[in-house]
Amino acid sequence: MEKQRFSSGLDDRITSYYRKLKKRGGLLMTFAGIVALICGTTIIMAFIQNDSYQQQQADYQSKINKLQQDREDILSGKTQPFIESFDDTLNERLAALGDYPTNENNVSIPINGTEGTIVIDKNNIFVSDNAGMLSDKTKQHLYDLNKQLAASTDGAQLEVVTIKELPRGENIEGYANSVFNQLGIGSKSENNGVLYLIDLDDQKFRLEVGYGLEGVIPDAIADDIINNEDVVDLFRDEKYDDAVTKVVNQVFGIMNTKTVLVDAQIEKVSSVKSNASLLHWGALIFLVALVLGSLSLAVALTTGQAALGSMYKDYQRQNKDRFRRQTDLYYIMKSGLILALTAGAARRALTRGKLLQYPRAKRMPLGRVLIGDTLYSGNGNVLTTAYLASKYNSSNWSSNDSSSGGSWGSFGGGSSGGGGASGGW
Repeated sequence: MEKQRFSSGLDDRITSYYRKLKKRGGLLMTFAGIVALICGTTIIMAFIQNDSYQQQQADYQSKINKLQQDREDILSGKTQPFIESFDDTLNERLAALGDYPTNENNVSIPINGTEGTIVIDKNNIFVSDNAGMLSDKTKQHLYDLNKQLAASTDGAQLEVVTIKELPRGENIEGYANSVFNQLGIGSKSENNGVLYLIDLDDQKFRLEVGYGLEGVIPDAIADDIINNEDVVDLFRDEKYDDAVTKVVNQVFGIMNTKTVLVDAQIEKVSSVKSNASLLHWGALIFLVALVLGSLSLAVALTTGQAALGSMYKDYQRQNKDRFRRQTDLYYIMKSGLILALTAGAARRALTRGKLLQYPRAKRMPLGRVLIGDTLYSGNGNVLTTAYLASKYNSSNWSSNDSSSGGSWGSFGGGSSGGGGASGGW
């Protein structure tokens, strides 16, 4: 068999290349081992401390059971829900709990972070009719509803604000949130306020719900209330008093339920319990997957390192004198392999290296090799003997042609920002 003379420079390159491959594989194996060790230790510690997790879940369930018992006691009349005085509930914004005031005491309130200002009647803070849409009867109805909320709930409040138009640069959702937080609707500790904002010129409305009531007035229910077909029709017919009354009565019915606070607390604790469980088991599953992945990587790297080691031994056996055949390691170096993840990867690199020795051989994407007009896969299989005319040649890819020359059968290329929110008429 023909032999070739290798220079000492080539010897050095082959040896240096092998050592780099071995070093990279060793570093990655060490990293995979450390990851597996850390994750495995964490899993073991988690199971050792499983009693802590079980106790946490038991504590949450105990709270839920107690709240459910409180709810049953309230419904049966055994106990009464917590009641605050009207003065404390309104945080001193009303001087006393009395009849609907006949005179107004208006004050302008700039809304922070916006160019908007709304007018609040300090004698009836529950209606801010800046658009002049509501009658005195509706305003008194809102006052009476909040009077009942103050007497039967822990500071829940329902406010209606109408505006002629949105301030410049604002949308209905953002402005409603700004108004809600500026005014501080509802109890500070319970966050149980609701704002109904109506924009007359833009014909939009928004029901903004405080954190404490999100469990009993979720987005879906809020949407059903304000976008009810009858409500929208009333707005279109400019029967604003009837529309607003229909909405606030439904919201009030939810807010004034005797068990609304305990219902919200049950929802909150149940959510925390569920999230804690999801986090616990999700983290364990992730760690187990990471351990298995790291071990699989380490095993694969071991086979790759072993294959390279065997090739290097062959190279050394053939290096007894200055004349020897080109070796597998030499071909792998020619392939440009960066890391032998597996023994299979090393074998594929060997095949590519041998193919690249042929005249006119050209590297192609995905580890393929093109020799003349024949395209080989990374495993050395022939993919096509007519590359220039084949589907593997990207220059043969083209958009769909139409002999008719028309464009009626295709889309126009439009796009959508997506999403929708709040409501309107």
